[in-house]
Amino acid sequence: MGAIAQQRPLRRKWLFPSLKIDGREISAEVARQRHCDHLRKGPHVALQSDGKPFYRIQCPDCGEKLSLQLPHSSVPNRERCPQWNEELYQKRLNGGYGAYDQIRAAAVARRKAEWRAVYHRYLASADWQSVRQRVLKRARGICEGCLEAAATQVHHQTYAHVGDELLFELVAICRPCHERLHPKSSTGDSELLERHLQKVDVYGC
Repeated sequence: MGAIAQQRPLRRKWLFPSLKIDGREISAEVARQRHCDHLRKGPHVALQSDGKPFYRIQCPDCGEKLSLQLPHSSVPNRERCPQWNEELYQKRLNGGYGAYDQIRAAAVARRKAEWRAVYHRYLASADWQSVRQRVLKRARGICEGCLEAAATQVHHQTYAHVGDELLFELVAICRPCHERLHPKSSTGDSELLERHLQKVDVYGC
């Protein structure tokens, strides 16, 4: 039998952070930050549009509404009930939305930073250097953008498989052509990379 062709070792696949974030984790963090034991909760009186009083349980510390309308008969000493604090309630309500947005933005920024950190380690690795040299060799050292200048850089046409790229997704290119392809965005990243990181998705809210 003829000699069995030796298989090329499989290339190591770099694992990048997922661009998906479970929104339930954000909601849990909001709840943790806004936690109140409601130790002083009790009935509070408010007025309906016709001027008639009604009662709901409110926490006077955080403003949370803790019940629907209560039957009058279930509220002892109604004449001494404190007034419903609508301003505190609205502050609590709107603060929840603001807290969620703030924590969500921080989570997205953190995930992008984690992704970039892995990307920069990848570009400094022997794995990337091996890929880079193969792409430059394929192009015979000539820029595949202008076919004139020496190729000194390797350009990602997509980041869909970053860390385990198909080599046709990479092109050898000179610096001027590379800058022409994707100028820097406001974040300092290439516009193509910034568009890729815009795919960070918060699901399961």
